[in-house]
Amino acid sequence: MEANTKPIDERPKGSPEVANEFVIQDVSGWVLRIGVAVSVAVMILGLTLSFVRHPPTVKAMESTHFKAGLAVIWHGVIHGHGVEIIEMGIFLLVLTPIMRVAMSVILFAFYDHDWLYTLVTLGVLLLTLASLLFLR
Repeated sequence: MEANTKPIDERPKGSPEVANEFVIQDVSGWVLRIGVAVSVAVMILGLTLSFVRHPPTVKAMESTHFKAGLAVIWHGVIHGHGVEIIEMGIFLLVLTPIMRVAMSVILFAFYDHDWLYTLVTLGVLLLTLASLLFLR
């Protein structure tokens, strides 16, 4: 067996002691893969709709800017506006690593029962969310 696939009992001293380390890594990896795939698919859909409905001109590309509010983006997504759908894809891409940290909190708490890692990861999640919401 490779060193990184040995059970915890057979690992050399100094190796991580998280009992379910590989499950947590696998779930984290899948959250990142799915998040990136969904966000890219949403951006491609928005780009396609933008080109089909409103063929771009140089002047339009120079004057188009992204909206900051999630309500404005959601309103555009509901009405099928390509630019807002692209913005939603970007929003989902930013949300992907945050979802990974949130999933890690859940796995550390309920699957691994490691309360120290749960608290540290929860602290990282709260600081990340606070920086997104309050620091502009």
